[in-house]
Amino acid sequence: LFRSHMQPNYRPSAPGSYDKEESLNANSASDRMKSKRVNERKKWKEQQGPCQKELYRTMDKLTKMQQRAGEEMYKFYIPNCNRNGFYHSKQCESSLDGERGKCWCVYPLNGKRIPGSPEMRGDPNCQQYLIAQE
Repeated sequence: LFRSHMQPNYRPSAPGSYDKEESLNANSASDRMKSKRVNERKKWKEQQGPCQKELYRTMDKLTKMQQRAGEEMYKFYIPNCNRNGFYHSKQCESSLDGERGKCWCVYPLNGKRIPGSPEMRGDPNCQQYLIAQE
């Protein structure tokens, strides 16, 4: 190529070498993309329903508990959410020992236990308690 055909800012470089300015631009672009993803995720979390928010808090708590040395977890509660981020009326305790956890009935909008509904292993038939509350 002749110099007259080259772009004005073109600087030939050896294979494997890089321009520091290009590297800095790539890093700042990467940082901007990461920041954008973090902000989008934060905004998405804020728009979730109450069950979904509780689920995130619970998962964070379980992760921290699991990281502590020597702490055994066999039974714990993880919210059961519908696709809109609200609660399924039947909520159950999870168990790592294979034993079936206890279940109870809640109001789908706030996750609060329905008064008078049983806590039992198995299906407490939450629909009848929801209908009785209407």
